[in-house]
Amino acid sequence: MKTIRLPFKLKKPILAFGADLKSAFAFGAGDKAFLVDGFGDLSDPDNINRYEEAVKRYGRRLGIKPKIIACDLHPAYYSTRFAESYQLSAFSCQLFRVQHHEAHVASAIVDGSIKGDVIGVAFDGTGFGLDGNIWGGEFFVGGLKGLKRAAHLGYIRMPGGEAAIREPWRMAISYLKYSLGDRFLRSKIGFVRKLDKARCGVLTQMMARPINSPLTSSIGRLFDAVGSIVLEREAANFEAELPIILEDVAAQDCDELYDFDLRPDSGLRIIDVSRTIKGIVNDLSKKRDVSIISAKFHNTVAGMILKTSIYMRNRFKVGRVVLTGGVFQNSYLAGRTVIVLEKNGFEVYTHSNISTNDSGVPVGQIAIAGCPSRLQRNDWRSG
Repeated sequence: MKTIRLPFKLKKPILAFGADLKSAFAFGAGDKAFLVDGFGDLSDPDNINRYEEAVKRYGRRLGIKPKIIACDLHPAYYSTRFAESYQLSAFSCQLFRVQHHEAHVASAIVDGSIKGDVIGVAFDGTGFGLDGNIWGGEFFVGGLKGLKRAAHLGYIRMPGGEAAIREPWRMAISYLKYSLGDRFLRSKIGFVRKLDKARCGVLTQMMARPINSPLTSSIGRLFDAVGSIVLEREAANFEAELPIILEDVAAQDCDELYDFDLRPDSGLRIIDVSRTIKGIVNDLSKKRDVSIISAKFHNTVAGMILKTSIYMRNRFKVGRVVLTGGVFQNSYLAGRTVIVLEKNGFEVYTHSNISTNDSGVPVGQIAIAGCPSRLQRNDWRSG
């Protein structure tokens, strides 16, 4: 158990249930949050049992009887369903549903003891968005009193839904089709030469209709796609395996990057990576070394963060950036991003005491659900 000091005193005790991957929970009372993590993926029944038993055990141990229950916005998460059942069995508890990436940003604000507004960059694999799509490449502006989504990675189809996490070739096809159209099949790169054209045809039909192909803005899925294309791998043995390999092989002395676009759309800024994918295919066609291609891609993602942050600084007059989410466990990307942001005058915060991955989400849920100004406004996502 880790004790985290909160930036304000809670008016009511809170129990936050976290998310499903890298599951954790936290009790909050007074100006402290008590974080308990290490339960793994809640799709495993053994992990569920350990998680449920620990919630009850630590509740008794801490002597905290929550009046507010905070959980993820995702309706299918086990942690969300457990929170709902807990609320029904408890006396006069209120339920607060917190958007996943807002919780990430809030956890980073707490970790950095930041007062005032920030630009929050939340990069991970999966999180249920307020529009019903799968988020994961998000930029927010604001603070614990309220966060506004200001930019994100452009939406793309995720064929097969969660199957695309285990089989990154699906995301590779999605990005190649989006960026190059049907002519990607005429490419001479190794990934395309090895493709089963019949399976590829089924996948493109799924996306065109669309069938079981939700929209996602996840940067984690972009890393999966690039890993599959560059490493010529169809499947992953575990989540983020290919991005981890990409990081390991990236050249340390390369400053090149690929092109991308930042375009307006309905009051937001959208990062369009079609030119990035074209550049990667072009480099593979020219037989450039994988270490250079990987470095260029990582540098490009850091460049996306810089360009978007400059836009947001100009628009919202905010110069502090927090980096949060599991993708920032990638030390090459995190290091490069901090360097380019600081060179351009930003004050940059990364995690130190609270994990940047989903283990830190419960602290963010407590910070948002317990924020006094939200309580005064009755700002609840309840149900």
